[in-house]
Amino acid sequence: MTSPSREIEFKFGVHDRQAFDQLVEHLNLPEAVLNEGVTQVNHFFDSQALCLHKKHFVIRLREEKENNILTIKGEQALQQKGNSVLSDRVEEEVSIPRQAAENLLHGRISPQQAINDHFKTRSAPILQMIKTACSDQDLLHIGEFSNVRIHLPPVTLAVADTSEKLAFELDTSTFPDGSVEYEIEIEITQHNNAANIEAALVELFQQAGIEWHTAASKAERFFATQANN
Repeated sequence: MTSPSREIEFKFGVHDRQAFDQLVEHLNLPEAVLNEGVTQVNHFFDSQALCLHKKHFVIRLREEKENNILTIKGEQALQQKGNSVLSDRVEEEVSIPRQAAENLLHGRISPQQAINDHFKTRSAPILQMIKTACSDQDLLHIGEFSNVRIHLPPVTLAVADTSEKLAFELDTSTFPDGSVEYEIEIEITQHNNAANIEAALVELFQQAGIEWHTAASKAERFFATQANN
């Protein structure tokens, strides 16, 4: 049986867009890359009682240009501690046709049906996860937030006694309560030495004069704004 995919990434919260400018300048990248952001609209599905959110599960539909990506996220595999910025969790995702996305958003099909239709052989464990968390509660469209993502060209970073090619993503997220937050994400694989890369990134930000803080997942922040409504 194929092991589930994992999303392993570093998430550095920053105060404003100036951090993006500082990073691009420090990496000797052209300023023009900061004008190449892509807008993403992230939709979330849960029960009215938020049965998935309470178990730290996520069902998300992301609209980005012509793409519609249905994503399932599981619980964190690693507990964040201290000032760690590493996130590691199960993530399965699949591209779905626009009509299927419209049907899901307008309640013409349920999230469970969309999962069954599009995840195929991977659907059974996902549906069991939902059943365990939510029993027979109906899942519906809870809301959405927008994010503008800038993909920087991959850069080579000295890491311990070797080097790693890393891709930085610069995110500007606008949540339902009107709050705007900024972060820098770097995704890695399970074959990378996470501790060494984290140390190298922290040193890089220090050299670039970038102040950063740990950041919860965007889903956590989205649901926090829902709770405050």
